[in-house]
Amino acid sequence: MTGPVLRRVSACVAALLLGFVAVRAAAAPHVMVMSLGQDRAELLVNGTAIRSLRSGQTSPEGVTLVAATRAHAVVEVEGRRFALGLGQATVAAAVLKADRQGHFATVAHINGVAVPAIIDTGATGMALSTETARRIGIDYTRGQTVSVATAGGKRTGWRVNLATVAIGEVTLQNVEGVVLDVPAGDLPQVLVGMTFLGYVDMQRVGDTLTLTKRR
Repeated sequence: MTGPVLRRVSACVAALLLGFVAVRAAAAPHVMVMSLGQDRAELLVNGTAIRSLRSGQTSPEGVTLVAATRAHAVVEVEGRRFALGLGQATVAAAVLKADRQGHFATVAHINGVAVPAIIDTGATGMALSTETARRIGIDYTRGQTVSVATAGGKRTGWRVNLATVAIGEVTLQNVEGVVLDVPAGDLPQVLVGMTFLGYVDMQRVGDTLTLTKRR
């Protein structure tokens, strides 16, 4: 989807679903293993700080590397110990890289079906085309019918409930969304809006975006 079209659709979805969710701003502390070695590990702490620790060392955030091998690390956070492999975290998380346009494209599993998606903080809800909805198996015609203004004119939309939405290790249930009757080319990717993003912590460092499920 081109930038102008994406912005127009995002704005329409935001207006349509305004009030569905209140965004929580508090960040939950977490640790992710970035690399492993014998008696050492590189940890991403709170989605922003990369700490290289040796066994027995503690980061400024209070994260202790108890032990490490090339297979896993044992870390202690606030008195709790976690055995983590490479890429694993103390809480469910997803790490995304920006493309050349600065967009965070990913794969979302909606009701267990993998579909292309893009992170869109300007959209209040999840938005998908009728073609994508049919592929997932969503009977959107049972949803509440709404009229949505898009770049191609007014279109019919249906409010739906998505049983599960998963990005990386982050899985949420009962996520509000809207299915738009637009050509597939106008909405080739699912817009991941705030009815999903409002329940995760987002930390951006350079071209990396980390989504962490709140406890």
